[in-house]
Amino acid sequence: MLTQKITLAFGIVNTLFAMGLFYLYFKNRKAREFFDAGLFFLSTSAIIFAQFHIELKPEVMWALFWNKFEYIGVFSLIYTAPILVISITKKQMPVSLRWVLRIITLAVFALIGFSDLIIINKPIMNRGLIRAAPGPLFYPSIGLLVIILIIFYIYMIMMIKKEEGTEVNYYPLFVGVGICIFGGLVDFYDIVTHSILIPGISEPFIFGMFVLAVGFAWTFLSRYSGVLSALTKSYTEIDELVRKSNKSFVEFVNLIAKTLDAKDHYTAGHALRVMAYAVKIANAMGLPRSQVELLKQAALLHDIGKISIPDGILNKSSALTAEEKEYIYQHPVVARQILSSVSDFRNILDIIYYHHERVDGKGYPNGRKREDIPLLARILAVADAYDAMRSERPYRPARTKEEAIKELEKVKGTQLDEEVVDKFIEVISV
Repeated sequence: MLTQKITLAFGIVNTLFAMGLFYLYFKNRKAREFFDAGLFFLSTSAIIFAQFHIELKPEVMWALFWNKFEYIGVFSLIYTAPILVISITKKQMPVSLRWVLRIITLAVFALIGFSDLIIINKPIMNRGLIRAAPGPLFYPSIGLLVIILIIFYIYMIMMIKKEEGTEVNYYPLFVGVGICIFGGLVDFYDIVTHSILIPGISEPFIFGMFVLAVGFAWTFLSRYSGVLSALTKSYTEIDELVRKSNKSFVEFVNLIAKTLDAKDHYTAGHALRVMAYAVKIANAMGLPRSQVELLKQAALLHDIGKISIPDGILNKSSALTAEEKEYIYQHPVVARQILSSVSDFRNILDIIYYHHERVDGKGYPNGRKREDIPLLARILAVADAYDAMRSERPYRPARTKEEAIKELEKVKGTQLDEEVVDKFIEVISV
């Protein structure tokens, strides 16, 4: 009786955990990992609740119903277990593989519900409980599930080794998944042999699920506490820099350059080069000296918002996830927040804030178009784009001058202002 109460309590907690993850996803649709993890814990809740009702020893009809429901939960792991691993390791699963796993899972569901190929609508006694008899595809299906779980478990181990040195503690999850898989295999053995392999543990898979839930929560919290800690540290540094900036503009710029250079060696040198390119464009377009001076300041400080981006994202060599891209999209916003604290920078706020807008309206942070984007911001965008292409980054090599010019020609009128691009190409071609 006590075991049943513990099982029910764990099932309720597990379901609430899944609902909490779904809530976080619907609050931020780009955080797909919350939805993927929620699906996993929802499927395991189905197993736990089904087992609880089977242990109540209901009538044959209900015992068969709950046994089918239990196996739907078990075989849903064909899809939900791999995407849990993918969401935790922050890697990308090919869309085609996702669809293959979905189709296999739905096919198994259909066979369980509408045929006798996996389980038969015939009661048998197993360890004192009524269960559905196994069908001809029962053991092959279980074998397929075990293979998929082992493959992704090995994949997770490999990813964890690559992530060594990060603030995220993956080992509780690693241990939890291992115990859960082992528990499932033992549980399967007990069902097939009508015995209990490990004395005192009648439901090893549910025990493994409990360990996994704790391990997942541990890893999950360690990741996001690490991100929060990094952001808090960054904002503390920002506040300190803003306070010191009131002394003088030159001193402030030097501090920013040193801080950004320590965080990303690319950024400080990049700002100086962008300033030089932007000034050339402005002079070629005949802008007044006062506008050129504003452009100089904006170019030097246009990437200050990147101080809020965690190092792991800023220097990541592979493609960014949707969540990670949000940090990038926010850096002009953070830059304006920082610089608005200093009255001397009031005239350059819009230049920096809008320098990632596109003339076709598909840029960020506000999606402005053409003349709605300040001219100096459009100039800064061209200089920034050109130097970014000419610089080596963790995720790609530097482009040649000819390749960069060709790309500018390609995106003018969509990403970049045509007149500014033409003037810049004219200047650097001399």
